[in-house]
Amino acid sequence: MGRQRGFWPPAQCQRCRKTPDLGQTLWPGDQWRCLACLEETVPGKDTLSKSMFKMTEFRQERNLACALEAQGEPAHTEHHRAEWARRLAAELRKQGTARSKDLAQGKGEAIHPENDHPLHDTLTVPDLAAVEASFERSRLLLSSGPNVAAMGLDAADSIQARNSLEKMLAHQLAATHAVIMEQVGLVHVREEGQTTAKRLSAIARCLQAYQHGLLTLKKLRQTGNQRIVVQYVNVSEGGQAVIGNIERGSGE
Repeated sequence: MGRQRGFWPPAQCQRCRKTPDLGQTLWPGDQWRCLACLEETVPGKDTLSKSMFKMTEFRQERNLACALEAQGEPAHTEHHRAEWARRLAAELRKQGTARSKDLAQGKGEAIHPENDHPLHDTLTVPDLAAVEASFERSRLLLSSGPNVAAMGLDAADSIQARNSLEKMLAHQLAATHAVIMEQVGLVHVREEGQTTAKRLSAIARCLQAYQHGLLTLKKLRQTGNQRIVVQYVNVSEGGQAVIGNIERGSGE
């Protein structure tokens, strides 16, 4: 029995109207789509999450097929859906791995040089990332208000911040302090009891965050290691040992 001609997929993607590249195929569904168009319809923000979603769909369709067969009912459609989901998951992982080889790396980050030239330059040009990061920290400080910016710069200078992490921590502490003091000033007896309680609870949480930030700074600064010295004293037969510091008087 010959195969019906309608089984064969069309020559072009029915969505983007493009012919698949050599070695690529069209994927069935409500429309025959190329992998790029089909990938847009799969939930997920990245290739890995999309592939995991299709593997979950594969397990669900396979379990459904097994349940139907256990009841004596046909499950050809479910088996086909499960197989297509498995193949699509494998193809998504394959294409994602191939695309990752075209990424450039700089400053420990990955970026495609053809998609975002400013970010590529920031990651690859020496010292440019540090300069732009400094501009961004200043912008964030100024967006919080001139008073917060002054407190943030003063806090970073007070702790003598040695790197970008300590500078950002000092800026966060200054911003947290500003929020705490503003909320404390809004607490007065005219507010309802429930509103005052909520405000005080928020202030308490901000105080804890501020104190945790100070403790984090202390831990960053404590780079020394604790050392314990164990001394052994041998006492011969008939002798006596005295533990502790011995201070001799002037007449001894």
